[in-house]
Amino acid sequence: MFHELDFLSRVARATSRRTFLHWSGVTVAVAVAACGDDDDDNGTGPTGPASAPDSTATVPATVAAGAPVTITVQAKDADGVNLTTGGATVAATVTGDNAAGPIAATDGANGRYTITYTPANAGTDMVAITLNGAAISGSPFTVTVSENAVNLGTGDIGILNYAYALEQLEAAFYIQVMTTLYTGATAEETQILTDIRDHEVIHRDFLAAALGTGAIPALSVDFTSVDFTSRQSVLETARTFEDLGVSAYNGAGQLLESADYLLVAGKIVSVEARHAAAIRDLLNPLSADFAGDDVVDAQGLDVVNPPATVLIAADAFVTTPIDGSGLPTA
Repeated sequence: MFHELDFLSRVARATSRRTFLHWSGVTVAVAVAACGDDDDDNGTGPTGPASAPDSTATVPATVAAGAPVTITVQAKDADGVNLTTGGATVAATVTGDNAAGPIAATDGANGRYTITYTPANAGTDMVAITLNGAAISGSPFTVTVSENAVNLGTGDIGILNYAYALEQLEAAFYIQVMTTLYTGATAEETQILTDIRDHEVIHRDFLAAALGTGAIPALSVDFTSVDFTSRQSVLETARTFEDLGVSAYNGAGQLLESADYLLVAGKIVSVEARHAAAIRDLLNPLSADFAGDDVVDAQGLDVVNPPATVLIAADAFVTTPIDGSGLPTA
């Protein structure tokens, strides 16, 4: 009898957690504590030590600067089975724009480990993760850190910051134009572009002073789509900016509550309109394009665009995220 039971127990260990035998009219259950991969736990229980090459991590691909990056590491054995106990040494080292580490992980005592760091700078980080000194699967990981969105604010201050953002963009563009002026620029073109640069810098600095501590920070811009060695590319981009600026002031003026602010905005938009006319005349001399029908309607009125439309257009050149959700709409 005992030989038979020993044999059946071995069969049970090879097949399932529990088997039954019928001997001399009595049904006996044979239970086995340790079973194979077809066990009731579906192969999810730990079957070996932690294996770094088989362990994985969940890493966010993007995060805003100032927000914590939370990484979860799942320890696995050499068969890729999730471990359910802790005890491994897990750490991360960050290189790139937010270098840090090594950063020790918090052991959850359940096979999972948590690593947290808070990037302060926008850019790209490479996060290398090790388990017991060896790199885990997929390491190093790339984390793209974006700038925090700049909130323009509400009411008149929000509108002034909106105008300030546009003037920052224009000033940065014309400063670059005059720093690397395209070959063959005539004396007239050089004078016009110099004057426009100086005007945009004045507008930018005036709004910054008027806003004081309420001013948004300096924005980051990207002009890689502009060929500054090409007259056509420079002037066409200038036309885009000037037309956009005029339509922006036209759309925002009606949202201002302060008569003083409205007066200043009216003065600035009149200068921007002159810029637009001058640039258009450089592109198409002695034509009616200085007040083309694409920007002036049959009643002689300029295009009007709301802030939401203008910010979308400006987004192609401004890399700093801008939050204009608090701006008035009526």
